[in-house]
Amino acid sequence: MGFKGLGKLGGKKKRPAEKPEAAPSKRAMPTLRSAPPPVAIDFGVGALKVLQVTGAEPPALVAAASIDVPEELQTDPARRLRWQLDELPKVLKKGGFKSTRAVCGIPSGQMFCKHLQVIKADGVSRDEIARAAVAKQLGCDPGSLLCRNEEVKDLPGGKTEVICFAAARELVGRMMSAIKHAKMEPVGIHCDPQALVRALSAGEPGEPPPTLYLDIGRGTTTVTVAQAGRIQFARTINYGGYQLDEAVAHQLKCTLTRAGERRLELDSLIPRAASVVDAHVVTGDAEPDHSKPSDGPTLTREQLKRVEKAIDLSEPAEILTDEVSMCLRYHRALFPDEPVRRVVFVGGESRHLALCEHIARALRLPAEIADPMARVARTGKEPSTGLHIDEPQPGWAVPLGMCLSPTDL
Repeated sequence: MGFKGLGKLGGKKKRPAEKPEAAPSKRAMPTLRSAPPPVAIDFGVGALKVLQVTGAEPPALVAAASIDVPEELQTDPARRLRWQLDELPKVLKKGGFKSTRAVCGIPSGQMFCKHLQVIKADGVSRDEIARAAVAKQLGCDPGSLLCRNEEVKDLPGGKTEVICFAAARELVGRMMSAIKHAKMEPVGIHCDPQALVRALSAGEPGEPPPTLYLDIGRGTTTVTVAQAGRIQFARTINYGGYQLDEAVAHQLKCTLTRAGERRLELDSLIPRAASVVDAHVVTGDAEPDHSKPSDGPTLTREQLKRVEKAIDLSEPAEILTDEVSMCLRYHRALFPDEPVRRVVFVGGESRHLALCEHIARALRLPAEIADPMARVARTGKEPSTGLHIDEPQPGWAVPLGMCLSPTDL
């Protein structure tokens, strides 16, 4: 469900401009028209998503489009991005978008996101210090990176905790060139954690507690902790729905597509009938003999075969929850007096309720699945290829957040 309290915000009405006593000329004065809201482009692992909303509050849908990435490209970042850049002009042309201005995000799997502690130095900007530190860790020339950093808090000893977001300059150049090739003007580039917080924290009533935003995507999981729109922690985990489907495909000896379908049908990641040690097996499909005493359940061979084939995702789920738990421990060390109080799930894989429930239980946090598009007004007549506007859309948090972000280029 969507957040409560994300309705229309009130505000004072503007007073009409007073009519001048005398006009300097009968010729009409030129009026300044505000630029149309930009189109947001999200290069995801599982899909290429494009979204445009109005700049009003609440925002209203202008157009949306989504196309799935072929399965064989989902684990090959270079080929996947090449395919998405080739498809982008077609999506924009057919999508019904009403702007030539575009913002985009760095693909999460190709963005370096790390917490750093930097010491201020006279005559050197924090950006330069952070870029040099990242380049040293990656073993590359600082000039080959585009970096941004977000201050978290001041630490003892003149240090400052920052979150550094970095990407290869060559990668960003390719994305900008592709947008221009699609006859669009690039006006902004953003990181997933920043977009997530803008999409999900806007309009929250009162003073919300520190919140864990867990964006579970096809290939990555973005972990972000924020309070009142301010990011306190961010990290990208290279683990998502694809890895879960691989585990299912291995157990069932089936295709990834079929594995994904079976996984989404699960109401538990751990088989409820996994323990069959005490089961009595009856040959064939014969009815059990209730006249004999039994210490456990009686199963036919066919039933036992189905139990043996039950999907067990306890190990991959533990990998994911352990990574998220480490993130929360780091946050707790930074903010011992401001612990995380809740978890909000977004991302396409959060459609799997059993997965979200399993993670929430492991983290011992109250949870909800957010529908970021719930606050977007729509009539139902807007062009929306690949977006089912009558259903919850947790996977559209990042595109919406980019639409709500400032144009920074």
